[in-house]
Amino acid sequence: MTRFRFDDISLNTDMTLANAMMEYTINTNRDCEVIYCISPIVFNMSMEETQERRESIFPKILHAHSDYRDFYKGDICGLPDISPLVTTAGHGIIHVDHRLLPEAAQEMSILTSCSLAKGDIFVPPFNKWNEITQDICDKHGIELVRFEDGWLSMEHNIYESTEELYYCHTRAFTMETWKAWFEDGVLDVKSIW
Repeated sequence: MTRFRFDDISLNTDMTLANAMMEYTINTNRDCEVIYCISPIVFNMSMEETQERRESIFPKILHAHSDYRDFYKGDICGLPDISPLVTTAGHGIIHVDHRLLPEAAQEMSILTSCSLAKGDIFVPPFNKWNEITQDICDKHGIELVRFEDGWLSMEHNIYESTEELYYCHTRAFTMETWKAWFEDGVLDVKSIW
């Protein structure tokens, strides 16, 4: 079964587009699973200039900051309406590199985000995890999704029907570029906007 993972699903996400992308994926790919990786505490990005930036979960400048605690300063909290057609996954209570967190903080983030998502899958933010992350997931019967297991970015890899693990950020696509990725093998999704 092919798994399609939509990371950073949050209150900032255009759920009309995300759900349209999900429905298209399910309708055109037999035996697939769409996973929404839910981020409950995010930054209010509504004043950003582009739709892509408005759907982001944190300001771009945080990539340059040395202090990971800056990611703790999200200012909106909640969950978007989630379709019953998807599998849900926790994506951390906040979007931070979990390798930088002590065990108790990782455990709180993993368990709380999975509980809020009503799922038993954890997708670590930035695809970053360590042995502590794995141990916590194992201890609580949670599947840890690891980039190293072969996940391919839909934003940087062409579609190959023989591959079974893909992930994306819905904000990087329009419905047209989404269809083109599947149908035409378009790699640079931004080039056809």
